[in-house]
Amino acid sequence: MKILLAYTCHDLGKLEFYSRFTPLGLGYINGVLRRAGHDARLLNCSAWSWARTARFLRDERPDVFGVSVFTFNRHEAMRLAALARAANPRCLIVAGGPHATHLAHHLLEHYPHVDVVVRGEGEETMLDLVQARGRGDLERSLPSIAGVTFREPARPVGDAFPSTDVPAPAGRFVDTCERAVIMDLDTLPHPCTEPATIGVDPVSQFEFIITSRGCPAACTFCSSPEFWGRGLRFRSAANMIDEVRQLREKHGVVYVSVRDDTFTVNKKRVIDFCRGLIESRIDLLWDCQSRVNAVDEERLSWMRRAGCTHIQYGVESGSPRMLLRLNKGITVDQVRSAAQTTRRVGLGLSIYLITGIDSETDEDLDSTVRLIKAIRPHDGLVSPLTIYPGTALCEEAKARRDLTDDYWVRDRREAYYAREDAWTRRSVRTLMSTLRGVGRAAAYGAADFEWHREIVGDCYALRLSAGEYWQRRGALGRAREEYLAILADNPRSLWARMRLGALAIGQKRFSEAAAHYRAAADVAPAFQLAHTLLGTALLRLRRREEALVCFAGARSFDPGDPVARTQVRSLRIGPGHPGRTTTSTA
Repeated sequence: MKILLAYTCHDLGKLEFYSRFTPLGLGYINGVLRRAGHDARLLNCSAWSWARTARFLRDERPDVFGVSVFTFNRHEAMRLAALARAANPRCLIVAGGPHATHLAHHLLEHYPHVDVVVRGEGEETMLDLVQARGRGDLERSLPSIAGVTFREPARPVGDAFPSTDVPAPAGRFVDTCERAVIMDLDTLPHPCTEPATIGVDPVSQFEFIITSRGCPAACTFCSSPEFWGRGLRFRSAANMIDEVRQLREKHGVVYVSVRDDTFTVNKKRVIDFCRGLIESRIDLLWDCQSRVNAVDEERLSWMRRAGCTHIQYGVESGSPRMLLRLNKGITVDQVRSAAQTTRRVGLGLSIYLITGIDSETDEDLDSTVRLIKAIRPHDGLVSPLTIYPGTALCEEAKARRDLTDDYWVRDRREAYYAREDAWTRRSVRTLMSTLRGVGRAAAYGAADFEWHREIVGDCYALRLSAGEYWQRRGALGRAREEYLAILADNPRSLWARMRLGALAIGQKRFSEAAAHYRAAADVAPAFQLAHTLLGTALLRLRRREEALVCFAGARSFDPGDPVARTQVRSLRIGPGHPGRTTTSTA
């Protein structure tokens, strides 16, 4: 039984870095299915044409097709589901994700090629569906599978459906009982363990991890509480360490971005994770996002010592009135305090802002501008207020009759904006301009690094930042001192080797550069970039055969590496060439 778990981005997002990523939830479902012995694979069609996608599905003819539906990709996801139905009329089509969860009846009504909607987290529910399909008793089992919505069986699930989107008769949907959430997240396999992917860039994909589910807040613009359920669930620090170790060993991932809604809320877990990173000497760099009322100097200091580079806070506004309107549960004073503490320990400070809020005025905008200038973030992101299904704002808009569920079928845009006026456009420009101007002046300098060391202590993350600072200023000797100090403490430091290699390349000391890159590749054999840069240094030394081995090795870890691919072709590595170390296509 072939199972495909699929995603495609909005058509306008094909060139947008983050829109193209496969949702992490699909990776967890894929891991659960494969652990149970099923032939499941991840499919990301974001970079493909629709013609190529249709050809692929016709060739594959999946028996079960799960598609991830967000509001921004809802039309593309449904088109993908229709192609799967056309490829195999007997295929079981399952929709999941936030948009499908919050509009299950509406989706089934308007898209007859979808058989079942999985509501909320999908690992156990999808496994039940797949196993029932494999036994051949899905029709009988469906009512007893928790967490699904389906049509009353007017015809067998997975039977041939019309190719056109003819709405199904209203009022013929069944919601089974809610599925209990997975309390012990450590029982889930890591998405990177056995990924089995098509169209997925594993090197970039696995840089993003999730270590908890849920959020303690109830912001009016966020659907997270409705999707994950109330309350918070955490993976253990040991489980997190195990994942990042696997990421490094199997996929060469040496930088991760923790995408929890509020990573720092459990102080003990954060400190245990940081202690584990330091003691294991994984030499990881990472970032995270959190709330300003869930940090203090102790946990931020531990994070900096353990390689955290920066933290992103959901600030949203500098106006107390707007914070109340969004039900943020934070104060401007808390924003100021968190920002000051973040800068004290040497972490990069990034903020998320929202504008275009109903009733927002110039006075509110001015308050946000003043706050930006006061807290001095290094960068930030500004978004117009967007309304999504499953949020309190969406329910308010529907109650006012400003919005109906039919909007999501009728309109092709990625989202519904609270305001689409000239004021909002001007506000976005003003805030972005302020962030850029403040960010340029907010960078840390030599005096800051000394101050950070007094608070945090000596650590590789601070020395890397200091070395990069001196490097940008052309003080290469000072930069080298910082990187060598890291090596003196940890001779197997990947990041020190990579920075020293870059310094040596810039000074045309190619033998020294090759030695550093070779040491980096020895420390993290799956780290593709170390092999590529080692090959580049060896080419400058005219050691072509060794360089070919390095480039071929880089391609084995990342077939899409453009430098390695170009070098392999230009140096004409052939099937019988001694430099060929992999079976990847040259």
